[in-house]
Amino acid sequence: MTKEFLFDEIKLEEFRKLHKIQPYKLKQIYHEVFKSSNIIFEDMTTLSKDLRSQLEEQFYILPFKVDKVLDSEETTKIAFETTDGQIIESVIMYHWHTTESWEKRLNRITLCVSSQVWCPVWCLFCVTGKLWMKRNLDFKEILWQVLFANNFIKNKIGKKEDDTLNRIRNIVFMWMWEPLLNYENMKIVLNDFFLPQNRLSLSKRHITISTSWVVPGINRLIEDWLDVMLALSLHAPNQQLRDELIPSISPKYPLDLLMETIDNYEEKTWNRIFHEYIMIKWKTDTPELAKQLVKLLRWKNCHINLIPYNENPAIELEESEQATIDEFKKILENWWLTVTVRNSLGREHKWACWQLGYEKIKKID
Repeated sequence: MTKEFLFDEIKLEEFRKLHKIQPYKLKQIYHEVFKSSNIIFEDMTTLSKDLRSQLEEQFYILPFKVDKVLDSEETTKIAFETTDGQIIESVIMYHWHTTESWEKRLNRITLCVSSQVWCPVWCLFCVTGKLWMKRNLDFKEILWQVLFANNFIKNKIGKKEDDTLNRIRNIVFMWMWEPLLNYENMKIVLNDFFLPQNRLSLSKRHITISTSWVVPGINRLIEDWLDVMLALSLHAPNQQLRDELIPSISPKYPLDLLMETIDNYEEKTWNRIFHEYIMIKWKTDTPELAKQLVKLLRWKNCHINLIPYNENPAIELEESEQATIDEFKKILENWWLTVTVRNSLGREHKWACWQLGYEKIKKID
């Protein structure tokens, strides 16, 4: 017997009628998965044993299995194996803060999700792009990354002081990656699972779509009024350097077209845009480039994240010196731009931005 996806509402309603189950039981099932972070039917103890057995026989929650989990205090990297044998990765990031009494407490948890098997963009500085894209993920495969992460966090950390479960607060579409080239599946998982109150009930302000300038996708966000947060992998303030860093996307969607699209996005949504700018030694970090970035963004409603390059042996590029990053930041702030130098969690394990897939590259080499 072929099992059905648990959240196929038509199939679930047919199941309910066939077994003469009260409608409120479906709400209990949703609560068990989305609020109590249970992903195995036998753990759903608010349901009867008979109902759990019936659900187990007819439905599945997991569209693939976990291949590997690498865990540390700051990050957890999870490798999933899809039903067709592909490997994708997600990373949980734990943001800690120190109280006045020097006690370390968990502030929030972020999950970076994959939307594709590897990546079609081929950025000069990124390991993942070297593996070539295999296919888009469907919405179930994106959803499962979040459900598994919440279950993992529940088992690892447990409850907060207020007796509620620790769970994912922020989701970023930026791992294996280009979410705007998998727009329909991204849209389904957002509208049907991430945002509704009876599902994961995440805030729009806590969901970020990171894109390398796929202009038609940005226009679709406007048309569909999908006003979650938007982060642009800018990385270069001029066309020539951007063509060098991101040769697959930059010539197709040039800088002047992107700026025009961004102006339209800001006008229609009123959302502030996050611009991600990579700091690579001797390539993206000069004072002249900082001045060009000022000229490009000074009248935009934006926040600039300077991201020190996360080095790896597969690519011969180096992280900018701290003094160089500080000087670059100062130039931007002198023109009243809002800037943060981002701390990349997991970089020592090759789990940070532009490092995912390093183990596979190492095997190929």
